[in-house]
Amino acid sequence: MARVDKKKIYPSRRDSTSLWQETQRRLQYAVVMVLCVLGFGTIGYMILEKYTLIEALYMTVITIATVGFQEIRILSDNGRLFTIFLIFLGIGTGSYSIGIIAAMLVEGYMLDILKGRRMVREITSLRKHAIVCGYGKIGREVCVSLAEAGQAFVVIDNNEDKIEQALEKGYLAAVGDATDDEVLLRAGIKNASGLVSAISEDSANIYLVLTARALNDRLMIVARGVGEAYQKKMIRAGANKVVSPFEIGARRMAALLLRPEIVDFLEALSPGRTYGLRIERIELKSGSPLVNKRLQESFFKRDTDGAMVLGIGRPNGEMKINPPGETMMQAGDNLLSIGNDTQLQKLTELAQ
Repeated sequence: MARVDKKKIYPSRRDSTSLWQETQRRLQYAVVMVLCVLGFGTIGYMILEKYTLIEALYMTVITIATVGFQEIRILSDNGRLFTIFLIFLGIGTGSYSIGIIAAMLVEGYMLDILKGRRMVREITSLRKHAIVCGYGKIGREVCVSLAEAGQAFVVIDNNEDKIEQALEKGYLAAVGDATDDEVLLRAGIKNASGLVSAISEDSANIYLVLTARALNDRLMIVARGVGEAYQKKMIRAGANKVVSPFEIGARRMAALLLRPEIVDFLEALSPGRTYGLRIERIELKSGSPLVNKRLQESFFKRDTDGAMVLGIGRPNGEMKINPPGETMMQAGDNLLSIGNDTQLQKLTELAQ
C-alpha cells in the first residue's frame, strides 16, 4: 500500500491551514511566473520591434501559446531570435505550471485539504465527547466499546501507522503527542466529557493526566496504570479512576473460574450485546416528580415498563447499592438503572 502523508489527513486546524497555504503558494508561484514571461515578452517586443503595448502583448501571447497566428509585421533578425527564446521560455513556464496543477490533482492535494478541513470541522463541533490517548491494544478495545455504545470520541497517538488504522476504522483521529496542550485543545478537550489515558508508559500517563486536568477541571479521566506507586500518583495528579489491565485481567480469569454465570450476566450488559439490557447512570433533576420521594413510592417498574434502580449515587460521592424502599431520592442523585433502551429512555424522561 502506498505511503500516506498523515499530516494531510491529520485533523488539526493548523495542519490543514498550512496545507491550504502551501497549495496557494505553489499556485501563486506558477501565476507569477506566467505573468513575468508575459511582461518580459511584451517589453522585449516594444523595445526591439517598436510595437505598441497591445501589439507587443498580442505577439507575446500567441508566441508562448504556440497557436501560430500571423505576425503583426515582419520581424527583424533580433526579433526572430527573441521570439525563439520566448517560445522556449514559454514552453518551460507553461509545462511547469501545468505540472503543478496536475500534481495537485494526481497526488490528491485538493482532496487531502478537503478531508483535513472537514475533519477539523467535525472535531470542533463535538460536544461531550471522549478523547482516547494511545491507540495500542487497550486503546483499540476502548474505541470499539465506545463505538458500540454510540459515544463520540477522538483518538490521539504519535504513531502515524496506528492513526492510519484508526482512520481506516472510520474514527476521528489525530497524529500528535497527547501530553501537548495544543494537541489536546485541538481535540476539543474543553468541550469533552471524558478522557482515557491509555499510553503504554506510566510516566507519560501521569503527565497527561496533569495536563488534561489543568485544561478541564470537570473532565472524567480514566488512566491506565500498572505499578501501585504510579496509580497513587495518577490519582493525586487528577485521575478519577486508574485501571490496571493486569489486575483486571487476573480478576476476570478468577471470576470465570469461580463464578462463570455472574460473568456471563455482566457480559450481557456490555454495549453491543444481543440481550438488549444495559446499565445506565441517570441524573435526577430538580424538577423531576421523583425528587423528595421514597423509592417505594416512585413505582419505577410500572411507569417505565420494567426499569429497575440498582443503586443511588449521592452528590457527595456516596453510593448506595440495592437501596431499601424507604430511601429518599434527592435532586442531583445519580440513579444506577438497568433496563432496555425503551425502559431507560422512559426513566430518563421521568428524571428530568
